[in-house]
Amino acid sequence: MPDFRHVIRDAYLEILLREPDPGGLEAFDQQMNLGLSEDAVRETLMRSAEYEARFPEPPPPPPPGAMALHVEGNRFVNEEGVDVSLLGAIVCCENAKQNGWPLVSLEALELFASRGLNYTHCRLGPFTAAGEQDASDVGYVTVADGRVDLDQFFPGFWERARSIARRALELGIYVEFDLIDRWVRQHGESDLPDFDPWSARNNIQGVEAGGLAIFEAAPRAIHERWLRKAVEELGEFENVLFQVGNEGFKRFSEAWELGVYGIVKDELTRRGLPDRLVATNTHDAGLEARLDYVTRHEAEAQRAGAKPILVNEYATLPSDEVIRQVRRAREFGTMFMYWRGDHGQAEWERTLLELQAVLAGTALSR
Repeated sequence: MPDFRHVIRDAYLEILLREPDPGGLEAFDQQMNLGLSEDAVRETLMRSAEYEARFPEPPPPPPPGAMALHVEGNRFVNEEGVDVSLLGAIVCCENAKQNGWPLVSLEALELFASRGLNYTHCRLGPFTAAGEQDASDVGYVTVADGRVDLDQFFPGFWERARSIARRALELGIYVEFDLIDRWVRQHGESDLPDFDPWSARNNIQGVEAGGLAIFEAAPRAIHERWLRKAVEELGEFENVLFQVGNEGFKRFSEAWELGVYGIVKDELTRRGLPDRLVATNTHDAGLEARLDYVTRHEAEAQRAGAKPILVNEYATLPSDEVIRQVRRAREFGTMFMYWRGDHGQAEWERTLLELQAVLAGTALSR
């Protein structure tokens, strides 16, 4: 008699994200020997009460204006005066491209919504095709030799970013867009020279406007144009948050942080758009007090301060530790996001389920 248990096990792992129980395994094996197809097994699992409980349908889209946030003290508050706590995940870095990084795939957004999560984080760069292995991840037009044309924005990239913001809005998810990534500027002047489009070698204009030194002064015209483009494309979406720049603590100045902040706010006003919140990632108390909210790269939950605080990156933590820090942050009145790091697919999916359990006030059995 054929043994179908390996097929059944694969179906359980892919659909219910767990090993099959002995009873289910044997029952399905017997039924498959009587002619039940693999597709029918999978359909049965997907129609099970367990699947419905674990993967509920996303909620209906929020009504217009329902997701717009402002800050009151150290809290995010929506337009109805209700406190909003963010909990979510960032797809970097295992299977990063498959999941859309440095942006995020629409499939990942659907997955987050099915777990009840309401936050994710993306990075606009700007990048080069050499750095991202794909010109579609570049906000500028890439020419034949791989350099960028700083006078032309690539419409496909910006429409992709807009589609993320649009679908996330429908799913009730806030998207934090990092405006200017210091990681690229840092490595672009050292070990990864082809990564920074603002380095003269990587743009057809020969403009030198990259490296970490740019953060020691106010944004130059080339930087301002990029920032205004980001606001033009994304500022209309009420679920969009902005972060001045990833790894701001590596090099910063008041002139840069407040300059970026001022440009974003000015462009919103110029376009007649509502306010959107802007965060600093500098870990500098003085700047944290002057921007709308605070993002930090720490491996532990942060205690409450004067502004809303969320952790959005850290070295990879075991799943159990991620959940522990999420719970601690909720006790403190701050927010701790799940940075995937090098978690494989099974641990990634398991941790997302654990986050869903946190929201439900329960714990998954192991």
